[in-house]
Amino acid sequence: MKPLSRLTSVAVSLLALTSAAWAGPLFPAVGAATSANGKFLVAMEFEYLNPDQQVTTITRVSYRVLRREEFINDKFTTTNPFWSQDWDVGMAFPKEEGIPLPFISNDGKYLVLISVTPPFSDFTVLRIYREHRYGGGDLLGTYKLKDIWTADELKTHANLTSTGRPLWFAGSTLGFSADSSAFVVRTPWGREVRLDLDGGTIHAQ
Repeated sequence: MKPLSRLTSVAVSLLALTSAAWAGPLFPAVGAATSANGKFLVAMEFEYLNPDQQVTTITRVSYRVLRREEFINDKFTTTNPFWSQDWDVGMAFPKEEGIPLPFISNDGKYLVLISVTPPFSDFTVLRIYREHRYGGGDLLGTYKLKDIWTADELKTHANLTSTGRPLWFAGSTLGFSADSSAFVVRTPWGREVRLDLDGGTIHAQ
């Protein structure tokens, strides 16, 4: 098993949430994320059904992958980062998945969306996209929680009925592998699940 320190992406590592903890601060309203090497940024944009009202309803979410510009041929440097758009993925707002969190690979070619949902076996929890050569992104794989957790883990941890349900990734560590060939989910119970970025094959240890 590869040590978690070798995962090269912004990791999401949360303590398991109890009912009392769930009543605390709300989950952050994330609007962007960077690759581990800082060369790519994913900016999230939202479309609303009623944008002029105090309480709005999200109808669509877009993830725009931006590349950090280095101005190689312009003979100047800057301490401020500048970004240009590479590609994007848009979708109707997936109500059952919350607002998915974006992870972008160090080469900017792969976008992984992590659903912000409780641990229900039939919910989609992870999607993998690859940059299309003519713009946009190709959906390579869609995974439900039952594809990642074992039957025993689902039986024990995916049948919570209280309002204190934790998010499915609570206590996990998520990120791209060191060689950028897979997206890795390290479960709270010590298993490592590797999702191949190109083939979509699942390897569990």
